[in-house]
Amino acid sequence: MNQVITATAALGAIGLIFSLFLALLNRKLRVKQDPQVAKITSILPGLNCGACGFSSCQAYAQAIVEKPEEFKACRAADKDANRKISEMLGQDNNFNKEKKYLVVCRCSADDKDKKVTSQYQGLKNCQSADLSGGALDCVYGCLGLGDCQKICPTGAITIKNKKVYIDQKKCILCSKCIKACPRNLFKMIPKKDFGNYFVGCQNKDKLKEVKDVCARGCITCGLCARVDNSPYYLKENLSEINYEQVQEKKPLEEGKNKCPTKCIDNF
Repeated sequence: MNQVITATAALGAIGLIFSLFLALLNRKLRVKQDPQVAKITSILPGLNCGACGFSSCQAYAQAIVEKPEEFKACRAADKDANRKISEMLGQDNNFNKEKKYLVVCRCSADDKDKKVTSQYQGLKNCQSADLSGGALDCVYGCLGLGDCQKICPTGAITIKNKKVYIDQKKCILCSKCIKACPRNLFKMIPKKDFGNYFVGCQNKDKLKEVKDVCARGCITCGLCARVDNSPYYLKENLSEINYEQVQEKKPLEEGKNKCPTKCIDNF
């Protein structure tokens, strides 16, 4: 009995010694955080989205405190937050500029437009469905399983009836959806004041093959390219838009209205 008590006491004493030793090490080795880094981190949205090129908001705060001239703006933060950070860093930045680009999904078809002749039984994500070739007859179209929605740090992407919708006010152009989509459907386009037009199709097959798998695919009829001063042109069985040529809304809208499958979108 005495031996048990002695052993228990010895173990307790060893544990206490180790605890004190670890506490001492923690105090000695603790890295003191710059209070300015902590303040800036608290102002940042805390999404850790990586749009700034850093792994976390704290890492970004640390970097711009060390090099204030590197601070351009946090895409996920609002203008007031960026202005506060700019003032703390002694920078004179203007954050009233509007976004120059928008992200679009180049598949405008919903579940009523898309043809599905096989039942997909695999993992419910786009990467797996794309590898197996299931879930959708069109090998170019949006699978609608939500990889982009799950990875979007601001909740800008929603999926309804197998179609992607992007809230441009929430989008911070972090490009995560572009990287996540196995079919490369997401694309950045220049933002225009008079409307943002894009071709919502990436099917490069010929007319019959397109019509067999989707009611809203581009059939390369070329009607959009025949309007006056049209920025639309045909390439690899697809209608495209030459955004450098776009100067006004009229030819864009006329081309959109002539599209028989309504695969040209505007928002």
